[in-house]
Amino acid sequence: MADYLTDEEQLDRLKNWWQENGTSMVVAAVLAVGGIAGWRWYDSAQVTHMQAASEAYESFLAATGDARTEMAARLDAEFGETSYATFALLHQAKGAAESGDAEGAIGMLSRIADGGAHALIKDIARIRLARLLQEQDDAEAALAVLAQVTSQGFRPQVLELKGDIHVLRGERALAHEAYTAAAAEIAPGDQRPILEFKVDDTAPAEETR
Repeated sequence: MADYLTDEEQLDRLKNWWQENGTSMVVAAVLAVGGIAGWRWYDSAQVTHMQAASEAYESFLAATGDARTEMAARLDAEFGETSYATFALLHQAKGAAESGDAEGAIGMLSRIADGGAHALIKDIARIRLARLLQEQDDAEAALAVLAQVTSQGFRPQVLELKGDIHVLRGERALAHEAYTAAAAEIAPGDQRPILEFKVDDTAPAEETR
């Protein structure tokens, strides 16, 4: 069929094919020809990128005021896929919460919880988000966020926070159940006097006699 096409038509088809497949072909060729050398170049580029992200994060931590805000924006724009950008967002959320900007902090933490960060970091954000929602009297949303936490190491915190939320809602039986489960999850030898007090304080009257 190609024999019956004019040179111009064949050239147009070649251009269209290249636009659709050229990039993938180049990548395949580089991998096939470059082999280990190509991988080493990619690995080196990744290391350089992460080093730059680390340096930007250190600058963020050292900065204050508008300079810190600018560094956070740079981390988000240039290194948004890295954990460093996520850590900076966690710092910003903490600062917002401490300054009374609960709405801003909730937005930042929600972004982390719904984003592509490591599961452990997402769970940290979810627990902090749940606490803020609790403080904003949005117990239903707080419990829904806590239900998304999957890291086993956070179970005592999650269960204790659930108990706190149930107490505020007047659901003392559910609170006692959550506190008791939290206490059972704590590693042997760890001391949590406040949690023990919460367990006793919410226990049914017949259990305290």
